Amino acid sequence: MGDWVVVHVQEDDAVVVGVAPRWSELDRRDPTGRSQVLAANVDLVLVTAPVDRLSVARVEREVTLGWDSGARPVVLLTKSDLAPPGLAEELRSRLAGVEVVPVSTVTGVGADDVAEMLRPALTAVLLGPSGAGKSSLANLLLGRGAATTGQVRPSDHRGRHVTSSRGLYAIPTGGVIIDTPGLRSLSLTIDRGGVAAAFPDIETLAADCRFGDCRHEHEPDCAVLAAEREGKLDGRRLANYRKLRRELEFELRRDDPTAARENRRIWKERSKAARRLFRDRGY
Repeated sequence: MGDWVVVHVQEDDAVVVGVAPRWSELDRRDPTGRSQVLAANVDLVLVTAPVDRLSVARVEREVTLGWDSGARPVVLLTKSDLAPPGLAEELRSRLAGVEVVPVSTVTGVGADDVAEMLRPALTAVLLGPSGAGKSSLANLLLGRGAATTGQVRPSDHRGRHVTSSRGLYAIPTGGVIIDTPGLRSLSLTIDRGGVAAAFPDIETLAADCRFGDCRHEHEPDCAVLAAEREGKLDGRRLANYRKLRRELEFELRRDDPTAARENRRIWKERSKAARRLFRDRGY
């Protein structure tokens, strides 16, 4: 969804003769282990984060996927009419610089802000779990019920997968939006710098660690761990950063045996250096 094609027009016929190179590509590792492209040639990845079952760890993962795609991620705090005071500010603080826009399809709050992002002719893809309000937001921007919507379950506020395929819609005020089904599995594919872009605060701290390949777990003189101990870094954010890094390392080992061997060699040397340091300090 979103590919640009080369069309040959002759009289009343049009034939697709080629697909133009993509400038961005939002993908994930599907449950079978293959890379699945969700949308192509998008300028914005609109991460829908529903207030009624907000998972900040999932939002951080989706922001990472957004940066990896080559587009710019923006977090939409959907169902914001249900949000407690200060939630948007708390999320902005946790996400370290990513734009957070409260949106409500009930009150209309945030719809103009989203429409303005798409002007004059940008393309955005909606990414988020079922029941997050993706299709409802698309309909609000379109001014009509083009995308099918449904109710969430009262017990856990989860959606029922009403949207089963992707749809591309031209917004009357300008721009294009791609609606996608809710996805339970959002595994990373390869490291295109998305984790570093999604966690710039941790990456900045890591520059002062003793070891250049510090894992920020038990190593001595780790600036990241020091920041966590001092309360300058949210421990939950650090835990999610580690999880995403480990996931990327696993995918690297699975896809590239040569890189896997090099990765093991690096960590053996790092472990030896750490043991020498501890021994020299009398630990």
